[in-house]
Amino acid sequence: MIMGYKLIKDMFPEYLKNKKIEVTKDRIVINFISERKSCRCPTCNTISNTKSTYFTRKIQDLSVIEKPLFLIIKLAKYRCENSDCATKIFSERIEEIAGPKERRTKRLNEMLTKFSLTQSAEAAARRCSDINIKVSGDTLLRLSKKWEPSIDKYSIKSIGIDDFAFKKNIITGQ
Repeated sequence: MIMGYKLIKDMFPEYLKNKKIEVTKDRIVINFISERKSCRCPTCNTISNTKSTYFTRKIQDLSVIEKPLFLIIKLAKYRCENSDCATKIFSERIEEIAGPKERRTKRLNEMLTKFSLTQSAEAAARRCSDINIKVSGDTLLRLSKKWEPSIDKYSIKSIGIDDFAFKKNIITGQ
């Protein structure tokens, strides 16, 4: 069991302290609590130390041993200490794991995006169901529409034009 805790410690940010791991026949749930003492306001970038309240986020991660993995993370809400800021209370962010208000981790979203770009949405949804990830075809389509290729435009030296472009009059032969 000590090996499992070390693995979890290495996989997640250091400010998240593992409180409990629940393994049932149909899922794995890891409970975390944030140990941050301060947080930056997303609007004015002022560091705040004043915690207002706490809330819990449930985020789905990649499956482990063919079981869906859920992260339940207790985070704080802070009061902005800048009196000129329009934001009075803001939530602690966990950008390393998931974006604001997202229900899936970044790494799960990356895998789902790869599935949706290489297969039809419904086929990808069935494949995800086979590995115990519940996601709809519509969600996979939304993920694929958000995807942007990472191309360095300045490294491109030339562009090839094929014969079909000439035949279809897309490019004039001048």
